[in-house]
Amino acid sequence: MKKSAIILFLASIISFNAQDLHFTQFYNTPMKLNPANTGAFKGDLRVISNYRNQWSSIESPYKTFGFSVDLPILKYKWKNSFLGLGLDVFNDRAGDLGFGSTQIDITASNILSLNKQMTMTVGIQATFNQYNMDMTNAMTGSQFVGSGYNPTLPTGEVGLFEPFSFFDVSTGATWNYASGESNIAANDMFIVNLGVAFFHLNRPNLEFYNLDRLYPKVITHGSMNIGIRYFKIALIPSYMLAFQGPQKEIVFGSLVRLKLREESRHTGTISEASLLFGAHYRFLDAIAPSFGVDFGDYMLLLSYDFNTSKLANATRSKGAFELTLRYRNPELFSKGGGSFLQPKFM
Repeated sequence: MKKSAIILFLASIISFNAQDLHFTQFYNTPMKLNPANTGAFKGDLRVISNYRNQWSSIESPYKTFGFSVDLPILKYKWKNSFLGLGLDVFNDRAGDLGFGSTQIDITASNILSLNKQMTMTVGIQATFNQYNMDMTNAMTGSQFVGSGYNPTLPTGEVGLFEPFSFFDVSTGATWNYASGESNIAANDMFIVNLGVAFFHLNRPNLEFYNLDRLYPKVITHGSMNIGIRYFKIALIPSYMLAFQGPQKEIVFGSLVRLKLREESRHTGTISEASLLFGAHYRFLDAIAPSFGVDFGDYMLLLSYDFNTSKLANATRSKGAFELTLRYRNPELFSKGGGSFLQPKFM
């Protein structure tokens, strides 16, 4: 089954050779990646904070903030399944006029254990979107007189940008296979997670100056945990393919988990500690090395995009700084995983 899972993981990448905000650390925005990821983790609570600063070499860079919380419910009430509930908020701003959006997602999922190794999840997400812009800082040609700019003069424009909002619906599904253990005696934990998600199913209207409809978006994604048996290293490759109208985004790469300290199995007083490092490549755009620490319930990961496209001339190869702080209780790969009620997730 392990070889079949690897083949399925590779085939899912090959089979798929925006208008939405995105993160290089897509694997750290689980509900934004796929509604089916809600509640699909080992623990009772997961809280994630994201920050992205893009193209800092320009005067007013893109800034994106994210916060999410999700948790499983009825985990110990049903025999082989439970539910997940989640809430996330994202805010995106760019330019002198602060053009951007605020998105609030409410997500529900069902996590079903098919057997002790395989798990399937499905999820649905309702989103409130609001787009706005601060026109008080706008400068128009009518305000330039002679060789100077006079902000007290009228803009001479009619019908400048007005904020607007809409509701959105998305859905997704994942398949998860897991075997082995993560401890000093074996460290052969093997996990494959594959998923597909469909966003903007209702194709809401975008009300800029002309009425337009938001393109639906399809995301397929995958990740693996490959423990190197009898060593303290695990490989964590992952990819994301996103298609929205004429736009596409292809990101792939891997992290390496180096275990520095083993968790105490009996007293629980000593937490596992690991280093995380690696890199991801966004096709024809940027390469992003990452470095972080995973200590007990907390994980901190930093990454930086270096532009490799023609845009590098304008940005001086500076892309985006990204930071993720995650809290998860209890800690990852702790004692007692693998039962129908405790499936192993990434």
